[in-house]
Amino acid sequence: MERIVIFDLDDTLVHSSAVREAFACVARERGIDQALMTRTLDALPGRPAQDIFECLGCDTADAQSATERFLARLDELNGVLPTVAYADADATLRELAARGTKLVLSTGSSPERARRVIDQEGWEFEVVLGSTDACRKGRAHYEQVSADMSWTRRAITVGDSPTDMRLGAEHGVPVRIAIDRDGDPRPLLAAGATHVVRALSEILTIV
Repeated sequence: MERIVIFDLDDTLVHSSAVREAFACVARERGIDQALMTRTLDALPGRPAQDIFECLGCDTADAQSATERFLARLDELNGVLPTVAYADADATLRELAARGTKLVLSTGSSPERARRVIDQEGWEFEVVLGSTDACRKGRAHYEQVSADMSWTRRAITVGDSPTDMRLGAEHGVPVRIAIDRDGDPRPLLAAGATHVVRALSEILTIV
C-alpha cells in the first residue's frame, strides 16, 4: 500500500527566521505585544498577513498598512536570513522517495515561496500546496490532494507545531509525527501527536 507523507515546511524541513522576524519587526514598530503576536501566528497557520493584523485588533486600513510594511521587511530579511534546510532533511526525503512514498508539502507560505525553497534544495514533491486566499493550509489542502478523503487513512503527517498535529487528527490521519524543536513535547502530544521525535531523520523508523 502506498504511503503518503504530508510535510510542513518551515521549522520542519527548513530553518526560516525571516517570516517570524518580519512579523516581530512590525509588532515592535506598532506596539503590538510580542507574545500575543506569537500566539496569533501559531493559531492561524497559512493566513494572509492582513488577516493576522486584523485578528490583532487593527482596522482594515491599519492592517493593510501593516501588511505592506511586513512584506517590505520580509523582502529585506530574505537576503539576510536565508532559508536553510535542516542537515538531515535531504537524506530523509530521498530515502522516503526511494521507498516509493508519495511526498506532499503543505505550508502556510505562499506557493511561490514553497516552490522557490524546494527548487533551491532540489527536492521533489508529488504535490506542493502553498497558501492563498482561495486555498489555505488546512481542510482546503487536504481536499486538494483528493476529493475522496479516505486517502488520509494511509497518510502520515510530519510537522513542528501543535496546529500541524491538530490538522492531522481532525482529518483522520492515523500517524502524526511531531518534531520537537522547543524541547517541550507536551503541547505537541496534547494536540494529538502520536509520535514525537527530536530529529527529522528519526521519522524513518516510524514511516
